[in-house]
Amino acid sequence: MQCKGEILEKNKLGNKVNRTCNEKLKEHAIFCPVCGTPTAALKTDLSALQNLRQGWDEFRMIIGRIFPFSIFMAIIALGLPVLALYLGSGDYFRTNLFLLLTVPFALVFFTLVDQFQAGSFQIGMYVKNLKYYPAFFLFTMINILYYILLKIICTGYLLNLATDPILHLVRFIMAIYWMAIILPVPYLMIEIEKNPLKAILLAYKAGSETRWQHFFLLVFILLINFIGMLLAGVGLFITLSFSYYLIYKYSAMMRNYELFNKPDKE
Repeated sequence: MQCKGEILEKNKLGNKVNRTCNEKLKEHAIFCPVCGTPTAALKTDLSALQNLRQGWDEFRMIIGRIFPFSIFMAIIALGLPVLALYLGSGDYFRTNLFLLLTVPFALVFFTLVDQFQAGSFQIGMYVKNLKYYPAFFLFTMINILYYILLKIICTGYLLNLATDPILHLVRFIMAIYWMAIILPVPYLMIEIEKNPLKAILLAYKAGSETRWQHFFLLVFILLINFIGMLLAGVGLFITLSFSYYLIYKYSAMMRNYELFNKPDKE
């Protein structure tokens, strides 16, 4: 595959003219390394919208097989964090403490996504994969510390300092940006066996070209789960498990494009 972008250069007469780049591109190139022209990758394989459509076409074929397990998934992945918020009773640090203990249980479900196609789930499989709990506990703790630090810097929390109101907007943007950064981290922890900190650093570097697609994917996930909630909550039994599938599928596509193969200084 050759790049069809154009390069502005001087000819023998000193006039600036455009010429076709014609650089030979790697199979999974996202941008031409010479002229910077984007390939079709971000509009096809790495498109959040295309992954949503293709993911649903694949997922709807297995809904019947995994639905009973999806109920168990919803109870754990939603029930425990909601319980944590209830037990926290509005106390910021107590709430975060309970979230630290419960959110890792929800993240463990990522370890089972690659078996969705098989469709034969038992609760014992989830229990067996609780061995990932310590790693996801550390990952959750890093996230909580990030948001606590963001709250302190942007609101003056604990410092009794008045802050510029614009910092509240900064906090909102940085909170969303962080979610876009960490989207492939569970996949990296499971499939590439990175510890949480290294997985976050790798996800940050690997997602530099796909970050907007991560954001769009998160928006789609929020919308489909909102729709699931409107369907008397029953829809969440489908939309929640689909959300896991979608995040995992997109992360696997990033791996196919060798985005996780960038130099990793360890």
